[in-house]
Amino acid sequence: MDYDDIRKYWDDRAVGDSSVQSTTQDVYLREIEARVLEERIERYAPRTVVDIGCGDGRTTARLAEKFPQIRFNGFDYSSAMIANTQSRSEGQLTNIEYSQADICDGLNRTFELAYTTRCLINVPPWEMQQRALRNIHAALAEGGMYLMVENFIEGQENFNAVRRSFGLPEIAIREHNLFFVRDKLMAYLDVLFDVEEELNISSSYYLASRVLYSRLCADSGKTPDYFDDHHRYGAALPFTGEFGPVRLLCLRKKQVSL
Repeated sequence: MDYDDIRKYWDDRAVGDSSVQSTTQDVYLREIEARVLEERIERYAPRTVVDIGCGDGRTTARLAEKFPQIRFNGFDYSSAMIANTQSRSEGQLTNIEYSQADICDGLNRTFELAYTTRCLINVPPWEMQQRALRNIHAALAEGGMYLMVENFIEGQENFNAVRRSFGLPEIAIREHNLFFVRDKLMAYLDVLFDVEEELNISSSYYLASRVLYSRLCADSGKTPDYFDDHHRYGAALPFTGEFGPVRLLCLRKKQVSL
């Protein structure tokens, strides 16, 4: 799928589904992501935060409610997603604003902290992802932080290897996603950011939900359910290993000329 096809995919998803699963079926993965973002926002204490690719805005709203002293902005390139978000959130929080914008076109203001959650994997090819990363850098104030929560091919391959060893089929990468290759990404980021933290936040969870629970479902003839307690308890496990695709990078802006 090309860039315009992917945008249409998300517009269609928003029109057909405004539920908690409109941007991901895996609500407990979203819970993990929100938790690690909350912890880092508390640590860095920014005054302004931007959620780039905010989707349905549920994570943005959760964080804005937790930190009423911080001004939040949520942007997404899908007009339908933003329409759903604005309709659902109208009058609820005074420290948050949603609007349509495409990070590949850049943002017209700066923020002390930016984050993405599985956003840039929807921006193929690699050259477009590079443009998005440069624009995120440009949208940060001096010394600003970028919390990058994105999918990486290495963790995907690792947990699929474990699935095969348990007699389970591999889980393919969806056609609208382009996962990052870690070494390639890190080489590119070195010019733009200092890496303050790197953590695989999905490994324990994927072993519990995509391997053990999937094997139990296969043995009993059941269809896996994202709301099952195996997912809920798996999301509470400590982070360890490299058996899931989703990583957190905490990146501090370098002063460079682009």
